[in-house]
Amino acid sequence: MLRRLFRPVRGRVLVSILIGLVRIAASLAFVWISKSLVDIATGVSDAPLGTHVALLAGILFLQIATNVAASWWENVNVVKTQTQLRSDFFARVMYSRWNGREAFHSGDTVNRLEEDIRIVVDLLCTRFPDVIVTLCQLLAASWYLLTLAPKLVWLLLLLMAVAVVGSRLCFKVVRRLTADIRTADSGIQQHMQENLLNRIVVLTLGATQKVLAALGYRQDALVSLSVRRQNYSAVGRAFMGLGFLSGYATAFLWGVYGIRGGTVTFGMMTAFLQLVGQVQRPIAELARHVPAFIHALTSVERLEELAALPQEEAGEPVVFPGAPEIVVDHVTFAYPDAEHPVFRDFSRTFGAGTLTAVMGATGEGKTTLIRLLMALLQPSEGRILIGGVPSSPATRANFMYVPQGNTLLSGTIRENLLLANPAADEERMKEVLRLAAAEFVLDLPEGLDTVCSEKGAGLSEGQAQRIAIARALLREGGVLILDESTSALDGPTEARLLQNISAAYKGRKTLIIISHRESVLPLADAVLKL
Repeated sequence: MLRRLFRPVRGRVLVSILIGLVRIAASLAFVWISKSLVDIATGVSDAPLGTHVALLAGILFLQIATNVAASWWENVNVVKTQTQLRSDFFARVMYSRWNGREAFHSGDTVNRLEEDIRIVVDLLCTRFPDVIVTLCQLLAASWYLLTLAPKLVWLLLLLMAVAVVGSRLCFKVVRRLTADIRTADSGIQQHMQENLLNRIVVLTLGATQKVLAALGYRQDALVSLSVRRQNYSAVGRAFMGLGFLSGYATAFLWGVYGIRGGTVTFGMMTAFLQLVGQVQRPIAELARHVPAFIHALTSVERLEELAALPQEEAGEPVVFPGAPEIVVDHVTFAYPDAEHPVFRDFSRTFGAGTLTAVMGATGEGKTTLIRLLMALLQPSEGRILIGGVPSSPATRANFMYVPQGNTLLSGTIRENLLLANPAADEERMKEVLRLAAAEFVLDLPEGLDTVCSEKGAGLSEGQAQRIAIARALLREGGVLILDESTSALDGPTEARLLQNISAAYKGRKTLIIISHRESVLPLADAVLKL
């Protein structure tokens, strides 16, 4: 999975690595020029001072330029990669096959699309190039120091190796705690999102304190896990800090005794003190990256679960020119884990251009039937034909569908309508609003540009239903389905709306209207009772 995520960004990561390598060269050149200048100043070397000062200025300029370039490129790379991955995974979730319920809670899915992608992008665009560059810096600085004091290099590497081994004792626990933290964090987001979405229900039930207490319990658990992870990480950092300070002290004392014995110049000691940092710092950086890699691998696993969601069949839409006949032929269907099937050997024909009223008690399968017709669900036995073609995601293009409940999105009424048909002009939008008995929109101060909040907040339930019906009427298709989409309307308004639809589309489209009310019966050519 990680390799697949890396493939699209490898070019940009390579640029980051190349910039980092130039920075390494500049930093080592700075060590060399510092040593040379000190040796010139103390009389050890008779090289021209002016030339070396000019080189120092050039190296400093190169360091500044590469630092700025590295920061700019990293930020650009992160934004581009994060946008790309979020779009790819969001599309995968949107095109995933539906089996009657979502594979993940919406809050958990959003958490994966936001936080887990952020962590993985940090791994790909920041951590991975840093590790490559850091390894190169370690090798280059070790080689340079090896030419000056071979024994010192091995002593420094031994000290840092002991520190790294000590810190690694904590890493397995850190990884397990990280996975638990990600799960707890998703649970908190689920809890908040669900209760914000149903805030009115919570208020009217008097359950606000209970909801807040549940949030507090979840957050206390998250804090406890985070503190435990921090404790183990702190122990690991303590080992690294001990190794770092021991190495610096060793290099300093090595230089002091070398100057006293005449085997080390002041310039060499200057180089020692700079190079010891360039040897130890990469080791410390590599050790610091290990918990981040562990953290990221947990997020990669969570994204892999999204990538593993089964996808709907891809293919070109199959669009019929008129009103298609719909045939349900000996269909059997049961939801996963259900004890009894919703349909067993069920057959029905919806004639082309007819209006069929679907009646029945709650839970008898009316909405399930619609989902089967639209290939949102697949029968375990039998077949469904749309215009003689087996029902599939490709035939879904023929459906104009209004589901139960409030289905408006946040934005303007115009934006909601254009979601069904981006090419619709204002006259066409006004026409479908009249057909849906939603002329009230035209009388609003902002008209079509009136803003409605999430789930149509700011509009009554009946107003939101009529706008949703108008939106469906904008879509091109030969089958119109209303799934209890007039439940919030008063009798006269519902009768006018159904009469408008019958007059405009009967004979031109296959109409299926699900309702608990009998007001639709006089307009129906056939009635299906479930």
